[in-house]
Amino acid sequence: MEILSILLFMVVAFFGVASIMNLMVVEKTKEIGMLMAMGARTKDIRNIFLAESSLLGLIGAAAGSLLGLAGVYSLGRVPAGVLAVSPRLVGQGAARFQDNVQSVEFVGVDPALEDRLMSVQESTISGNFSELRFNNRGAFLGVELARNLNIREGGDFYLYLKNDSLQLKVIGILQKDTVKDETLVYLSLSTAQELVGEGDVVSEIGVKLADYTRAPAMAKKLNDISRYEATNWQDFSREIARFVGNQGVTNILFYMFILLISAFVIANTTIMVVSKRRREIGILMAMGAKRRSILMISLRENMLISLPAGVLGAVLGYAAAQAITLLPLNVTSAAAGDGISIAARPEYFAIALAFALSLNFVSGLYPAYSAARLDPVEAISSE
Repeated sequence: MEILSILLFMVVAFFGVASIMNLMVVEKTKEIGMLMAMGARTKDIRNIFLAESSLLGLIGAAAGSLLGLAGVYSLGRVPAGVLAVSPRLVGQGAARFQDNVQSVEFVGVDPALEDRLMSVQESTISGNFSELRFNNRGAFLGVELARNLNIREGGDFYLYLKNDSLQLKVIGILQKDTVKDETLVYLSLSTAQELVGEGDVVSEIGVKLADYTRAPAMAKKLNDISRYEATNWQDFSREIARFVGNQGVTNILFYMFILLISAFVIANTTIMVVSKRRREIGILMAMGAKRRSILMISLRENMLISLPAGVLGAVLGYAAAQAITLLPLNVTSAAAGDGISIAARPEYFAIALAFALSLNFVSGLYPAYSAARLDPVEAISSE
C-alpha cells in the first residue's frame, strides 16, 4: 500500500510540475520569440528551461524539507487526549446451538461506550448495537462464529461458563475481518456480570486516545498513579506497532500534499485557458461585457468541467479500489480470506465529489479574477 501511495503521489506531482512549466512557457512566449529572432537555437531554449526548472526544483526541495521538519516538530508537540473509555468484563466460555459447540470469548460492555471506543456499529452486518442496552438476553456474534454454529439472527443459543449458563438470542452479526470473528460474543455488561456471578465488577477498561502513538506513555502514567496494571496495544503485537508506526500522520501529510498539488494543477490549467482566450475576453469586454460577467463566465465554465471530471474520478477510484481488493494481500486473518477489504460506501463518493467541486471552485477564483481584470485593449492586441 505504501508503494501505491508513493506512485500516486509521484504521478500527481509530475502533472503538477508539468503544468507549471507549461504555464511558464505560455507566459514567456514573447521572450522566447525574441531570443530565437536573435539567433538562439532550439537546443539553447531547451537548456535554459531545463536549468531554470532544476534551480526551481532545488529551491522547492529545500523549502519542502524545512517545512517538513517544522511540521514533524509541531506534530510531535501535540498532547495526547482521551477520546473514549469503555469498561468491559471479558471471559472465556463456550457457545452451543443445537449440536454445534464453539469456544468463545464473551465481552460484556455498555454498548454506547464500546461503540465510541471500537466503532462497533460500523462493523455490524445486521442489527443495531445499541439494542444491547435494552435487551439483557441479546448478543452480537462474530460472522464466522455464527457460521460455525449454523445460527442466524433471531436464533437462541446457550452461553456456558464453567457450570453456569445463559440462554441468549442473537440480535446482530458483526464482521471485524480479524480472528475475533471466529470467537467474539458481545453482550450487555450486566448480563456478563450475571454469568460470572461476582457482582458489579469489570475485568478491564479500554481507553482510546486521540494519538494512538502516545499509548505507551499513557500506560506508563497510569501504572505510576494506580495499583492496576495498564498495557497498551503495542505490548500485544510489536509487528503491528512497527507496521502502523506513524501511519496516521503520514496519511494526513500525504492528503495535504495531494490537495495542494491538485489545487496548483487546476489553477495553472485555468490560467492557461485564460491566457489562450485573452483576445476573446478583450472582445467581450469591448462589446460591453462587465468584469463581473467575465468573472462568472470563468467560474461557471470551471465548475461545468469539474462536475463530469469529479464523476469520472469517482468511477476510476471505485474501479481502482476493486482492483486493489483482488491483490493477494492477507493483511487481516484467514477468516477474511485473501486480499484486503475496502469500504466503498455511497456517502464516501458523495463527499469526494463535493470536495472535488469545492476544490475546483476555490482553485478557479484567482484565474477568474485575473480574467476579469484584463485590459480590453491589451487583451485584443495580445495576438
